[in-house]
Amino acid sequence: MPRVTFIPIVNGNPAVLRKDGHVPSYLVHSGEYLVMRVAVVVPKHVRITALWFGVSTGTWGTGPTGRPTGMNPILAHYAQPLPAGSHTFGFRWRIPRLHPGASRVLTFAWSSPQPRASVSGPFARIVVN
Repeated sequence: MPRVTFIPIVNGNPAVLRKDGHVPSYLVHSGEYLVMRVAVVVPKHVRITALWFGVSTGTWGTGPTGRPTGMNPILAHYAQPLPAGSHTFGFRWRIPRLHPGASRVLTFAWSSPQPRASVSGPFARIVVN
């Protein structure tokens, strides 16, 4: 299956894509207000019909109803079809009061009827400095 790509920008800082397969990390302060944009690149022959963005403590997936699991909070949900190409989404979130070294994972979940797919995963890690 073709891969949908997620490229984040957090508080104006573009992702430093890693060669080891891990998602990019961002150092933040406890209680900081984050302004995020994510470019989503949908390959040819994929048509996304539901897209979710959220925050996880380390687990993610898709439940039996198609809703994502492990996202708390859900930052955004888009139900308009996304054809092939690049699409940019924006959302905001205030980091809760966390101790230094604590982290959260920014996650996605998407589904497509053609090809039939339901996919979720991480696209960035937020680490409290």
